[in-house]
Amino acid sequence: MIRRTAVAVALASTSALARTPPARASARSGGAAQTIARMTAHYHDPALEQQNRAFALLYLRTTEGMRDASSAGEFSDPGFWDRRVIPAFADYYLSAYDAWRRSARDEVAPAWRIAFGAPASGLTCTQLLYLGVNAHVNNDLSFVIEDLGPRYRYPDHRHVDDVLVHRTRPVVYPEIQRHLCPELFSETVPADADRDILAWRQLAWDNSRLLLEAGTSRARVALAASIRRHAHDKADEILAWNRPRGL
Repeated sequence: MIRRTAVAVALASTSALARTPPARASARSGGAAQTIARMTAHYHDPALEQQNRAFALLYLRTTEGMRDASSAGEFSDPGFWDRRVIPAFADYYLSAYDAWRRSARDEVAPAWRIAFGAPASGLTCTQLLYLGVNAHVNNDLSFVIEDLGPRYRYPDHRHVDDVLVHRTRPVVYPEIQRHLCPELFSETVPADADRDILAWRQLAWDNSRLLLEAGTSRARVALAASIRRHAHDKADEILAWNRPRGL
């Protein structure tokens, strides 16, 4: 373990989830602007649980960074990113949280159940953030890319890493520290935790190719279940970061 002085960003399956793909992201005419309005309302919702506030703010600022990058022409098809990519990815998160709030647990992937239900008093803020990032990247991202189809291109996918590090990181972590987590920059994490996020994003791309190339529905269901198990396993690893050895 190392003392954290800077934080870098990147984001067992139930039988019901294993049998069916995630719900398709709903179409939203307002694009990134409407998505950010929804996420702003979500973050300011008085009923939002304490353990979920830090990730809600992280993802809100990340979405704003993606909007700004798209507006600046940093992606190959800015209109597609504004109208489809940004809303689609956010919808997976907001839909999972809505199902959680409705107690529709069978509609919520295991990694999200762990993230949403984590005990705020027993974990560090960094753990809570990583639980959300793990669920959104390891559990959701490959399915989002599959949904978006061939207009979602690998060079754009890789550019997101730069946006996360250079647009989001300088803004959101100091804000989280100021308003939610005073001890954020002194918390300890595994030495490779930050690098893991970028590796998770690459794995999500690779898994999206496998989903698209699955020859049968049975093969796709098995792969989808494997993706969710991996996200669940990573969530368990994050929960164990500050657990004494042997416990």
